[in-house]
Amino acid sequence: MTTHTSQTLNLTESLSLHQEGEKYIAGFTQSMMKKPEQFAKGHFPVYLAKGQGSKVTDVDGNEYIDFICGLAANTLGHNHPAVVNAITENLTNGLIHSLPAPVEIKTAKNLISIIPGAEKVRFFKTGADANSAAIRLTRHLTGREEIVTIGYNGWHDQYQFDTPGVPEGIQKYTHRMPLFTPMDEPKILELLESRGDKIAAVLMSVPYNRTLTADFVKTVRQHCSDKGIYLVFDEVVTGFRLALGGAQEFFGVQADLVTLSKGIAAGMPLSAVAGPSDTLSRMDELQVSTTFGGEMLSLEVCNAVIDEYKRTDYIERIAKLGRILKEEVNAISASLGTPLNVVGYDPIPMFLFAKNPVEHVKYAEPFLAEMAKRGVLMRREVNFISGAHTEEDINVAIQAVKASLEAMKANGLFENAAK
Repeated sequence: MTTHTSQTLNLTESLSLHQEGEKYIAGFTQSMMKKPEQFAKGHFPVYLAKGQGSKVTDVDGNEYIDFICGLAANTLGHNHPAVVNAITENLTNGLIHSLPAPVEIKTAKNLISIIPGAEKVRFFKTGADANSAAIRLTRHLTGREEIVTIGYNGWHDQYQFDTPGVPEGIQKYTHRMPLFTPMDEPKILELLESRGDKIAAVLMSVPYNRTLTADFVKTVRQHCSDKGIYLVFDEVVTGFRLALGGAQEFFGVQADLVTLSKGIAAGMPLSAVAGPSDTLSRMDELQVSTTFGGEMLSLEVCNAVIDEYKRTDYIERIAKLGRILKEEVNAISASLGTPLNVVGYDPIPMFLFAKNPVEHVKYAEPFLAEMAKRGVLMRREVNFISGAHTEEDINVAIQAVKASLEAMKANGLFENAAK
C-alpha cells in the first residue's frame, strides 16, 4: 500500500468478526481502549492478524504503519528478535514452576541496574496490580488512608470510584487531581499542604498533553518529603520512553517507589514495583500475592529487553523520530489552517484538535479514518514511537497526515473549527 494515497479499505472480515466478538466476549474486547468506538467505527480495522517491526496487518490483509503499539506495550515493535529469542530459547524450561525460579533474581538485578534508587523489585502482571500493591504498602507504612492520584492509574476501585459497581464510600479516600494545565499545579500543592498529614501517597503519572517542568515535579517531591507522604511515580506508560531510568532520570527527581509495566517486557504481560530495600522489604508484612508474578517467559523477555535498551540508542532514536513527526505535522497543520496540534513528549506525540473532548473527537474520528485509508494506524490522542519505526515510516506518516488534513479541509470539516 502506498500510504499517502487514499484507497477504500476492505474491512469485510473485520466487521464479520466484530459481530461474533460482541456475541461471545463480555464488553467485546479485553481493554476498553481497543473498542471500535475508540477509533473510527466502520472505517477502521477492528481485528489485527499479525505484526512485524513497525507494521501490522489486519484480518482482511491490509497493512499499516502502527503508532498504537499495543497500547504502548510494544516498545520495540512487533516480533522483535530480542523478544522472540528470549521466548524460544527458554520455552522448554516451562512457564511457571512450583517454587521460585532463578530468572526472578536475574531479571530483578537487571531492572534495578537502570531504575534510580531501586534496590528491590516485586513482580506482578498488570500496571493496575503494581499500583495497588504500591498504594497498600504506603498505607501500611504511614498508617494513613487517603491517597492522591494524578492521571490514569488503572481500573481498580480506588482509582475509578465514580463508576458503576464501585462502593461510593471509597471516594473519600482518593483525591483524583487533574494535571492538564499549569493552573492545576497549585491545586495539587494546596491539597498536599492542607491534608498532608492524612495522605499516604501521591501516585503520579506524567500527563501526555503537556510537558511538565522539572521545577514543578521537584516541588511536589519537596511537599511529599515535608509531609511524610510517599511519592510514587506511575511509569506504566512512560517507563523506558522518557529516559532509560524513566521519569526520575528525565526530571532529576527521586521518587519513593516506581511502578512499571508495558515497556518492561515489550509486550509480554509483566509489571513491577521498584524502590529502596527498606521500603519494599515491608511488603512481606502484607497480603500481596500473585501466582503469575513468577511466570518465567515474561521475566526472560524483560531481562532481554532491558539489555536491548542498554546496548542500543533506542531512547535517543524514538525521541528524535517523535520530534520530527511533531514538528512536521504542526508545520503542515499551520500551513493548512487546521486546528490539529501535536503536543507532549517527543516519543509520545499527542494529536489534539481541540481542548474540549467532544470537539476533539469530532475531528479526530474522521482524521483516523483518513489515515487508515492511507495505511497508518493512530489513536485519537496519544500515540507512540517504537524502536522499530524508521525515518521512512515517519516520513510516510507525515505525508499521510498532510493528505488526510487536505481531504478533511476539502470536505468542509474545518469550516467552523477554532484556530
